Amino acid sequence: MRHVAVFVFPGYGHVNPTLELTRTLLALGHRVTYVLDEHLADQAAATGARVVSYPTQRARLGSGAVTGEDIGSLGLSFLRECMDVVLPRTLEAFADDVPDLILYDLESFFTARNAALAWNRPTVQMYAYAATNETYSLALEVFDGAGDNIGRCIELVGEYLEAKGESPDALMPFLTNYDDRNLVLMPRWFQPHGETFDDRYAFVGHSLAQEVPGSGTWTPPAEAERSVLITLGTEVNDHPEFFRMCDTAFADGGWHTVLALGRESLPEDPPAGGHVELHEWIPFHTVVPNVDAVVCHAGMSTMLLALYFDKPLVIVPYSPEEKVSGRMVEQLGIGRTLLPEDVTADSLRAAVEQVTTDPEIRRRVSRMRMHLLAEGGPSRAALLVDDWLNDPPAVDAPVWAPHAGRVATEIS
Repeated sequence: MRHVAVFVFPGYGHVNPTLELTRTLLALGHRVTYVLDEHLADQAAATGARVVSYPTQRARLGSGAVTGEDIGSLGLSFLRECMDVVLPRTLEAFADDVPDLILYDLESFFTARNAALAWNRPTVQMYAYAATNETYSLALEVFDGAGDNIGRCIELVGEYLEAKGESPDALMPFLTNYDDRNLVLMPRWFQPHGETFDDRYAFVGHSLAQEVPGSGTWTPPAEAERSVLITLGTEVNDHPEFFRMCDTAFADGGWHTVLALGRESLPEDPPAGGHVELHEWIPFHTVVPNVDAVVCHAGMSTMLLALYFDKPLVIVPYSPEEKVSGRMVEQLGIGRTLLPEDVTADSLRAAVEQVTTDPEIRRRVSRMRMHLLAEGGPSRAALLVDDWLNDPPAVDAPVWAPHAGRVATEIS
């Protein structure tokens, strides 16, 4: 039995993709401990993992178009929280139970890498979205316009490392957006410039559970000729005008529409027509197999779930990261992307009609599904982690990463 620590940003889109990997690691006999926002602790604990929780003050990105400045501001806020709350809580909680391996996402780099240095333990960076290497950087697209916030992040990390006795040369390697071992929870085919990613990156296709016991079932009404699931996720979903537009778009033609609005978002005056059903939240894996298309914001888990069940996509992206994924959907020919400012009831209906009837889109969706399955999913990811638990990091690991012969920096 070995011990794995997991550090992820406190958001559903970051936590959920790790859960099936955790279940599989537990089935292999390992222990898993999350360091996680207390509001998300129950999800992780339900897998059987231990959770070290902390209170987070981070805000949602909110409504409207999300800019790089918005994301940069959120990143700066979370970095400060990691410095003041998460890292001290981590070092205290693991003092007598140091993990053997650290899994972390990009946003959690500060806590994970400092803990790795303190414990002299190997690390693996996870991506639940597009990965970064020397050729391609998602951050350069996502953080466009966030210069002041990013600059302050760099200053804070530099000040922290200097106070711990690190040389100025340690700063930029510490800020590197990838590791010497990287686990990408999506297919290589979906990765921008995927051909440039070498064997430091393991693309495992998806992170979806094959079965989720106790989650129920869903079937469309008998009178529905076709059906569609529409969601804007959990982060930037405050768009009642968009959901009203969906009601209008599918008011005729035999469509049944499932709208997942988000927590505490049900309207006081729901649509009167029987063609729409509203949910704050519904298990998507029960709905997606039984609809004809999925309309979403380009959340990676939602897109991969649609492809896993051979469903075409219509993407309405509100953030820079979502626009990158929407562009990939168009390039791969597995759906359509409509910018929020271009969406009308007619254009949305036309896009859904197109993706459900175009034989070339359907062929490409089926091909993408084959890639998802072929890359192994959570089972392959868990077996890779199992191997890494017994395999020391490469000798040419980034200089911040502890490896054979390195003396760890004491930060506790």
